[in-house]
Amino acid sequence: MTTANMITIVRIIMVPFVLIILLTKMQNKEIIAFSIFVIAAITDAVDGYIARKFDQVSSLGKFLDPLADKLLVSAALIALVYLQEVETWAAALIILREIFISAFRFYFLINHASFSASIPAKMKTTFQIVAISILILYRKMPFADYFFIIGTVTLYIAIILTLYSGAEYIMRYSRSLKE
Repeated sequence: MTTANMITIVRIIMVPFVLIILLTKMQNKEIIAFSIFVIAAITDAVDGYIARKFDQVSSLGKFLDPLADKLLVSAALIALVYLQEVETWAAALIILREIFISAFRFYFLINHASFSASIPAKMKTTFQIVAISILILYRKMPFADYFFIIGTVTLYIAIILTLYSGAEYIMRYSRSLKE
């Protein structure tokens, strides 16, 4: 197993900790969950860098890396919906798109086709991570109401990018299905 894949697996292992901590009644749960969430998000860049720099790109990594991102985002969104920090429809749009595109990506992967992330998809992930980070932590910040608004607006931008990049994938790769 490559170093990059091991880092990705660690990210997947971190997912339930974010979810469980957010759903507990422990003191400073927001700070702890935020810290784990951000560390997990940073490992996405680290494992990608290591995979490219040390020629560790693998089929397993191509599958696990985006899956880890989607699990992290989905788990955090589910917790935030439960905590009534995010509206259900917003989380549902993001999670349903992620499930659909994951299935699409898996189809291309098993058929040995290239399915790389587009610029809008990378922007989508960035906006999702930033929005969720803010929405996890905002209650612990001064001017919490303003941070909630910033987090929510950032999440809405992420939703637009989520839908756009999903449509882009479908259009770009459905041409490959016809061939």
